[in-house]
Amino acid sequence: MSEKRNHFWKLGQLADLLQVKALPTCRELDFDLTGVTIDSRKLCPGELFIALRGERFDGHDFIDQVIAKGAAAVVVEEGAVGLLSLAQRYPQILFLPVKQSLSALATLAQAHLEKVAPVVIAVTGSNGKTTTKEMLAHLLAPHFRVHKTAGNFNNRIGLPLTVLAMPDDCQVVVLEMGMNEPGEIATLAAVVRPDYAVLTNVAAAHLQGLGSLDAVARAKCEVIREIKPGGSVIYNADDPYLAQMVPAVVSERVPDGIALLPVSLHGAYGESSNLVKASEIWLTPEGLSFVFVKGGENVTVKLPCWGRHNVMNAVLAAAAGTCLTGVTPVSVAEALQNFQNLPGRLEKHVLGKGTGVLVHDAYNANPDSMEAALTAVAERREKRFLALILGDMNELGQESLSLHQRIGRRVAELRPDLLILLGCAIKDLAAAAKDAGLPAKRVFIFPAGAQAEAVKLLQERLPAEPLVLVKGSRALALEKIIDPLLNYFEAA
Repeated sequence: MSEKRNHFWKLGQLADLLQVKALPTCRELDFDLTGVTIDSRKLCPGELFIALRGERFDGHDFIDQVIAKGAAAVVVEEGAVGLLSLAQRYPQILFLPVKQSLSALATLAQAHLEKVAPVVIAVTGSNGKTTTKEMLAHLLAPHFRVHKTAGNFNNRIGLPLTVLAMPDDCQVVVLEMGMNEPGEIATLAAVVRPDYAVLTNVAAAHLQGLGSLDAVARAKCEVIREIKPGGSVIYNADDPYLAQMVPAVVSERVPDGIALLPVSLHGAYGESSNLVKASEIWLTPEGLSFVFVKGGENVTVKLPCWGRHNVMNAVLAAAAGTCLTGVTPVSVAEALQNFQNLPGRLEKHVLGKGTGVLVHDAYNANPDSMEAALTAVAERREKRFLALILGDMNELGQESLSLHQRIGRRVAELRPDLLILLGCAIKDLAAAAKDAGLPAKRVFIFPAGAQAEAVKLLQERLPAEPLVLVKGSRALALEKIIDPLLNYFEAA
């Protein structure tokens, strides 16, 4: 990713961009902004500070602080208390009163995107979107100056900030889009107007806010309505919801010439002239290998990742990447063989000096990602002692009980030697696992926040070379188990 400095706007341009009347300033309006931020702690001299309001914070409380640190201008909401007083106390600062600061952030992001004019690729889905985004940016990097979403900075705040961090020489930007409610993806997509959209899957995530898998699918497909004319949709055609819904939504935009690129493993979707697929999927000592097939070309890809679900992520990324000039199946294979995923996503750690492995997949969890992680470690178990450290799966609404029970039955099938559970809803998983035949003496339940107690039990029970999976929703902070366990084995 390029590290070149961004060129934003002059102070005098901000009022027109935001369509507001700025409060008087004694500052030279020809001054060049050095950046845009919402975080008072990270503000640098010469930057624009946007005062956002949230459930637990209000950026307006930090205006004195950011001015002391050298802010050149401040976006404030019209109803902010003491606005006129602030303007009188700081006549050298440009104040821009707006109806909603979050909308102002989106407007500025849109203006920056239009100025830089890169190819925009949006990635969304219930599972795998961050990994697919990382794979896509990785395989594009040898050919283009690429900017991407940092981590999963993928919401109404994170996406505009990602765009505003995009360097002026960016050629391709890969943007992850997340959501918790209907309309959120549509809002994000309207800001960036993607050239390409990648949809990974539909799973039981965010059911608390959406209610059903059909509603999740509709929410994900909102991105299609904002694709630029002539753009493309790359989607997991093995997913029953996407297989039905994506073509239907695209058909509503027939005059715009939106292209469909279905992706299927083993060609399960069926044959068509534009089908992209993977076949001959094999486990390797390093990870996985498969044959990538697109447009009559095929190439073997060696992926250094565990988890067969990562094949779909890789093929979606490869299908999208090869839509761009100069990116070939061969170059994709060369890039992906060196791919390294982000921490917390089936991240492998050798335990001590033996063949033991700790798999850190605790960034987040829902039923499908939980099953994928369980399968990934099960097929690598061989004769090793298997320990599962699992946490609650959150935001499942009324389906929480049945979905935790489903995972409990799957856990029982794997017959782990040790099952450590943290949380509240996880008790339903434990009960289902025991009912399905997992011996109760192998099951230990801890409340949320009891990572230290869980580590102590692991130190007492684990043999020298185990296979350990740590997986749960982000709120459980199960990553706090990782370093103590690694340190214990290192010292053993």
